[in-house]
Amino acid sequence: MKRVVTGVNEQGRSYIVSVDELDASKPHIVWDYEPSHVLNWIKAIDPKIAADWIGPETSGGARWMFAPLPPTAEGGHQEHPGIDDEGFHTTRTVDFDFIFDGELTLVVDEGRVALQKGDFVIQQATRHAWKNESDKPALLLALIHRPNGI
Repeated sequence: MKRVVTGVNEQGRSYIVSVDELDASKPHIVWDYEPSHVLNWIKAIDPKIAADWIGPETSGGARWMFAPLPPTAEGGHQEHPGIDDEGFHTTRTVDFDFIFDGELTLVVDEGRVALQKGDFVIQQATRHAWKNESDKPALLLALIHRPNGI
């Protein structure tokens, strides 16, 4: 079971902060979250270019959703505001993502990481894209949180 945390570096680029293998036979604290830690990153994102439709509509809110992702070779980059042709997008949220089924690759400005069923990602207002480089569909489960004041 893999835990991946993303963040924004001093140059404003998204990167992989950490990748940890966790022993699934023991309890773990997945991640402690203090909204004030990411407020400056979120406030730096221009709302006009953000994919805000993905997250909750109100500050202090959360949205729980799942997204079936077909193999990248089949396309799957829907035309929605804030998502480019390669699937890159930025949300003004903190996302708690879980690979429910299949295999996905998380791509950020300065890196990428392969993920399998059971892995999870904590994204702190980072520009990213999901790629399904396998030949089978994948299913992503995401809890998306917009802190108060955003």
